[in-house]
Amino acid sequence: MGAPINRLESIWSQSEVREDPVVREQAVWSTPAESWEHRVERFLAKHPKAAIVAAAAVGITIGWIVKRK
Repeated sequence: MGAPINRLESIWSQSEVREDPVVREQAVWSTPAESWEHRVERFLAKHPKAAIVAAAAVGITIGWIVKRK
């Protein structure tokens, strides 16, 4: 048995390649996401103990919820 044939090749030629919607979405969200990321990093650098306590609290809460089901 031979290789599969792309039956849509005649309809969608390689010259009609359009911009990928994922790339467009990344461009839209990259700036707000980067600013949010920098704010979180600054907060974690200023308050490392609070970050550890919050992470532990979230972990304990998720563990308790999973255990109860």
